[in-house]
Amino acid sequence: MLASQRKQQILQILTEEKQVMSGELSQRFNVSEDSIRRDLRELAAEGKLQRVHGGALPV
Repeated sequence: MLASQRKQQILQILTEEKQVMSGELSQRFNVSEDSIRRDLRELAAEGKLQRVHGGALPV
């Protein structure tokens, strides 16, 4: 799965569940937590979510 596809799915999960945790996403997508943290950091920079310790919340 491409990072762009993963980021779209992260946003969809965030809409449904109202919060996401890095460790949970890492297991769900079978990628490292570093990859998930990078995705969350990039999405936060784009204003699409709010980073919190260990995960993210919708804006």
